[in-house]
Amino acid sequence: MKNILFIKNSISKFIKHPLFLGGMVMVGGNMIVSVINYAYHLIMGRTLGPVNYGILASVYSILYLISVVPTSASVSIIKFVSSAKSDSETYSIYRSLSNFVFYLAIILSLIFIFLSPSIAKFLHIENFWIVSLVSLVLFFNLITLVNQATSQGLLKFTGSVVPNLISAVVKLGLGIILVILGWSVFGATFAVVIGAVLSYFYSRWFIGKIINKKKVESFNLKPFFEYSIPVLVQAFSFTSLFTTDLILVKHFLPAFDAGIYAALSTLGKIIFFAVSPIVGTMFPIVAGRKARGEGYEKVFSVSFGITFAISIFVVALYWLFPNIAIGVLYGKAYLSASTELVWMGIFILFYTLSNILVNFSLSLGRTKVVWLPLSAAILQILALWFWHRNLLQVIQVSLVLTMLLFFALTIYLGYNRLQRLYVKR
Repeated sequence: MKNILFIKNSISKFIKHPLFLGGMVMVGGNMIVSVINYAYHLIMGRTLGPVNYGILASVYSILYLISVVPTSASVSIIKFVSSAKSDSETYSIYRSLSNFVFYLAIILSLIFIFLSPSIAKFLHIENFWIVSLVSLVLFFNLITLVNQATSQGLLKFTGSVVPNLISAVVKLGLGIILVILGWSVFGATFAVVIGAVLSYFYSRWFIGKIINKKKVESFNLKPFFEYSIPVLVQAFSFTSLFTTDLILVKHFLPAFDAGIYAALSTLGKIIFFAVSPIVGTMFPIVAGRKARGEGYEKVFSVSFGITFAISIFVVALYWLFPNIAIGVLYGKAYLSASTELVWMGIFILFYTLSNILVNFSLSLGRTKVVWLPLSAAILQILALWFWHRNLLQVIQVSLVLTMLLFFALTIYLGYNRLQRLYVKR
């Protein structure tokens, strides 16, 4: 009886632990956001049709690329905020980063507005205002990220998840309404702007509740930038690898083909986003065990095995039932992509495996590894600039480069393992 009570009390304490509750909020919230985002693309793909959906997808590719800065910076902000030793230091970090990011957001947004006509021309988008709206999304995403990352660093996970949820719900609901009213791609993009604005105001309200405004101390931003550079390079490289192809397809190939490729890209990314929580869970566990001198290779092996199993399962579905996968999710207008779907799946398979290898290396503090995916991203841009005859060739170019990246990372990890074993002897 005592053992049963002990087990019950232990389970109760575990469930009530802030880290468990926070983890549930993060995982559950992000899963809901991912589902809404995918629903958004599927609905827009059906509503807009291949040509207009190709335009929207190219705009989203730009958004993915510019989100590299917020994504990579947020990791560094979380680290520095969570490492603060007092409320005063926390507030100083928050104030310093908020001021810096605010001015950075203004500068980057103005630069983007200036470049909007050229970007629209490159992507063959007649209405350059569609591209200009991205500058507003960039501005509000940047100033929101400081509030979100600070909330997460203080273990107030609601402040990190809810802004993303607000953005996803608003862009889906309002986007559908505006498209039905005839606003087409401009309406879908405008809904993204409204979602970003509302997300910022919520994050601002939330951070005002949880942060204690103390006397501001000096905070040196140099260590922040030094830590952020490898993370930024890694984030940019992997984001570029699955967005640049879509941008170049929009530039070089017919509008209908660009829409078909956008659908293929979204279906391929299901593999990556399905296993991304595994990478997010593996990273801190491996980093913690490495810091404590404990074994971590089994954690990596299990994570890699699960990632590979899920990825190959989805690829098999794409190979066996391409028409069903495309027809159910996007509709008959996109069925011409059925022959390329399995190739896209294999491309994202190697992309995903490479991503987990890089994150494993970063969790061990091996930051030099980021130059390998950066090299692959640069080579992809150069290769696709010359080889883009059709959709299959575009996918196969990206596939070859991600395969080479995967093998290079395997050699890199193997070499480091041999070095470590030699040192132990």
